Amino acid sequence: MKHQLAVAANILNKVKLPKISNEVTELQNESLKPDPDINVITRCINRNPKLFTKFLAVASFMSKKEIHTARQAVDILGTKGIFTVFFSSAIEFSFQSKGDSVIIVNHAIKIATAMAELSSKLKEIKSSDAYLYGLIYNVGYIVLSQYAPEKYKPCYLASLMTPSEAPQKELDAFGTTSAHIGIYVAKKWHVKNSVYCGILFQQEEVEKCPEGKNQAYELINLLNIARMIVAESEDSRYVTDEVRSSAAKSMQKLGIGNLHYIRAQKKVKELGKELRSIPEEVLGNEEVKYAMS
Repeated sequence: MKHQLAVAANILNKVKLPKISNEVTELQNESLKPDPDINVITRCINRNPKLFTKFLAVASFMSKKEIHTARQAVDILGTKGIFTVFFSSAIEFSFQSKGDSVIIVNHAIKIATAMAELSSKLKEIKSSDAYLYGLIYNVGYIVLSQYAPEKYKPCYLASLMTPSEAPQKELDAFGTTSAHIGIYVAKKWHVKNSVYCGILFQQEEVEKCPEGKNQAYELINLLNIARMIVAESEDSRYVTDEVRSSAAKSMQKLGIGNLHYIRAQKKVKELGKELRSIPEEVLGNEEVKYAMS
């Protein structure tokens, strides 16, 4: 693993990630205080008008209530929960900017939406944490798409169709994996441990933590279900036996039934009207080649 981490760090050093706004750091610092100042929090949220618009949309989705002001968001989400939602908004705002990053983030937003909706069934995890994880579980591919625009595509497609095969493809192509790159990005952004672990071990059989101190088990199983939901929403282009089987097993593990699955699916389909599916021209003929391999 040391070698893979070293390669991941080297790749990340050669890529310029979009900058997350300064307001995120300031809000994080304030939210971690024993007694956060609500006035400081609301000022942070209001300072960037474009980011504020994105924040209102994400906050309204999380709370299932129409939110119009920063103070209203704090009252509903709490001073501790507000940072995760604001951070998620900043990621969407910052990464939907150029090249394949737009497509990768659009797909991640759909995954995040499905995970957040599914997580309302679980007591162990907050919807805001599930949403954040869905946004950044594959952030390593944004780095790889900039580092090697053509070389990363078959690996990314494998992550959609046969996720278990993706790490080996990445190792063969880059000497590291998108997950190893992703944890460096998560560490740089000071993401909480449960999300950090979920990124690194997303292809592993993680056991449930009996004391509930780490939600990697819940996050990874929610991801498995969300992959199926999003694949179906994109004209079933990426529905494979592996994706279908993993989703079924994870639904059983988390006790998520068909009704809740359908509700999450409806949310993603509604979102799909604004976020287009991965276009064929992005992956070129990779989808055909991969299906034939």
